[in-house]
Amino acid sequence: MVNPHSRTGRERFTEVKKALANALNLVEAILPEDEKAFREAIESYYRAGITRFLIGGGDGTQSAAANILAHRPVVMGVLPLGTGNTFFSGLNLPNSLSQLIPVLANGPVVPIDLGLAQSGSDQRYFLNTATLGVSERLTQLLTAESKRRLGWLAWPKGVRKAIMQTPVFQVRMEYWNRVDVFRTRQLIVAKGRNLAGPVFMLDHASYQDGRLHVFSLGGQDWWSLFKVASRLLVGRQISDRSAHYCAVKDILVTTEPIMAIDIDGEVWKKTPCRFSVQPRALSVIARFNSHVVNLSPNVS
Repeated sequence: MVNPHSRTGRERFTEVKKALANALNLVEAILPEDEKAFREAIESYYRAGITRFLIGGGDGTQSAAANILAHRPVVMGVLPLGTGNTFFSGLNLPNSLSQLIPVLANGPVVPIDLGLAQSGSDQRYFLNTATLGVSERLTQLLTAESKRRLGWLAWPKGVRKAIMQTPVFQVRMEYWNRVDVFRTRQLIVAKGRNLAGPVFMLDHASYQDGRLHVFSLGGQDWWSLFKVASRLLVGRQISDRSAHYCAVKDILVTTEPIMAIDIDGEVWKKTPCRFSVQPRALSVIARFNSHVVNLSPNVS
């Protein structure tokens, strides 16, 4: 299933379909034009007994699929056809299609944790991050057309503008029977190693560590924001006090003023929000540790 609105989804659909058909028992290949058709197709094939879903698109597409497939006895494979492909970057899979297809056909399969955001009566799983602040404004500025046309080049200009347009806000975090209150322009709740494409690595985090990694990009001044961001960029441990870093299983976040929440690159609900870990909630095709199971190439 390929999102035709992802950066290279429509143009590479025929190529991907042919390669997969030569490698495994491909039941169907579709280009659902909207989210409703996407969801209905997955639900229909799941009821028909399909156990492996290969999802083509960017992080938003993968996140949408994960929200449907979570806690079900199925396997999800990732075709990186978006702009950032952050989730794919953390799976340690080959980038070239010719090398990736055999892996998607034969495994290995790894159970991973998901993050869960709960705002009021609504909830949503996330693969990479739930964020508040600059990233939410950046999501609004980066249109699908600009990402498709410019790729990663769309980000530098967008980031600069988003920072300028995002005010400082107050964060209240409740976890471990403690309360932490501070002011910042960006709060990140991360699940896994990658925060943005192949960069901003958290070298002590993983998709199986049973933790959310929560931190701010510094305080209310510009220098602290860039100082924390630069440490992440080179993969260093988050140690700056202004980051307010913690690794938790469950955390309640309240803000003043109320802030919109960005889930895996798409604006969702608003604060207050509780974030928690869902251990081993999704099985994916990946190569990052030994906790794997075999996948028969004959499985649909």
